[in-house]
Amino acid sequence: MGVLVAKQLMRSQKYYVLMNTEQFNKLLEFTSPINECFKSDGKQIYLVGGIVRDIHAGLNDTFDLDFTTDATPDEIKRIIQPVAENVWLSGQQFGTIGAQVNGKTIEITTYRSESYVSESRKPVVTFSTDLYEDLSRRDFTINCMAINLESGKLIDPFNGLRDLQMKILRTPLDPHISFSEDPLRMMRAARFISRFNLTLEKGIKESVSELKERLEIVSNERIRDELNKLLITPDPNPGLKFLLKTKLHESFFPELENCRRQHQIRYLRHDHCIRLAALLINSASETRKDRLKDLKYSNREIDTIENLISASQMILTQSMGNAQYRKWYLHARENRQGSIEIASIQRGARRKIATIQRQARYLDQELEDYTPPFTGSEIIRFLDMHQGPEVGEVLQLLEDMFIEKGPIGKQEAIDFLVEWKKVKDN
Repeated sequence: MGVLVAKQLMRSQKYYVLMNTEQFNKLLEFTSPINECFKSDGKQIYLVGGIVRDIHAGLNDTFDLDFTTDATPDEIKRIIQPVAENVWLSGQQFGTIGAQVNGKTIEITTYRSESYVSESRKPVVTFSTDLYEDLSRRDFTINCMAINLESGKLIDPFNGLRDLQMKILRTPLDPHISFSEDPLRMMRAARFISRFNLTLEKGIKESVSELKERLEIVSNERIRDELNKLLITPDPNPGLKFLLKTKLHESFFPELENCRRQHQIRYLRHDHCIRLAALLINSASETRKDRLKDLKYSNREIDTIENLISASQMILTQSMGNAQYRKWYLHARENRQGSIEIASIQRGARRKIATIQRQARYLDQELEDYTPPFTGSEIIRFLDMHQGPEVGEVLQLLEDMFIEKGPIGKQEAIDFLVEWKKVKDN
């Protein structure tokens, strides 16, 4: 397709339906001062990456601004100074300079290619002086497009726009070469399949199946990040199916093999913890904790996922009388809605969810108003105790009273504490 002028493309009805012209014009206006800086220095600069793809897909939710240029990192630092409020250099070794321009974060990268060598977990980056070479080393044709900031022309040497319109996932080079150079691209394939509802060009699935072990040289953090991006797409199931069919999941998420309701997670909130919990609900607790730790999820994320699963299982396995509902409510806390969502996609859950909804009408106000009758400090003073595990034990006993009986008055709590102290001392 070569070089295309955006205004010419917009005359095509098919293109016009996809093209977000308002966002495109805003982009050109925003990038004009950046372009002037590079132009006055005799350098070329192009808008690249997801923003080019998404603006041509008619999406409004992406405004990550990535640029590529023939300027070196040192030159980029100097050239961008007049229009940048801040400049940061954390990615300089990879050819990337970050900056803040008019309140927006941008990244400008020298033309480059990168690949993994041998068993290294770190990509090797080499710089180039040619835009075509830079685009050819990217993952998929839909991401190999660039916009010339001077003319507004679309640079599309690999027919990425056509593939985006035809909903085809294709690599600019032979897929075996592309995935071998950067194995993480195999994970990105799963994400793009789901996000844009793409079909695979011949050879992609076969190459991934052959090269799946090569994913092991990619850091678990990067794999985790791609998995999260897949999980929050509107319907992750096509991407998850791709992982299963190619067996790419085996090295980082073998539990996916035993997920029974993966096709239903599209009905859940676009939250990676909620959707992970739904996928892992039938796995043993220690197994899933180990898996999540291996993937470098934070302790907070792991605790959230465990709480979502246990709260969902309470819905599915308990009768949900008043006491059971109070116990579930206090256990789930901020994960209540998430646990209901997860339970709702399990087989035979309709009656359980109806019970939860009925109990909520009668008990939620009582539970929202609940505060323990005593604080830990008050218990220590009242019972003449020392700080320690026993204080937590007493607080839990008071909460258990509330769970069983509902709201309890101060005097009833005092009577309970006096009796507890008497039994303990004897």
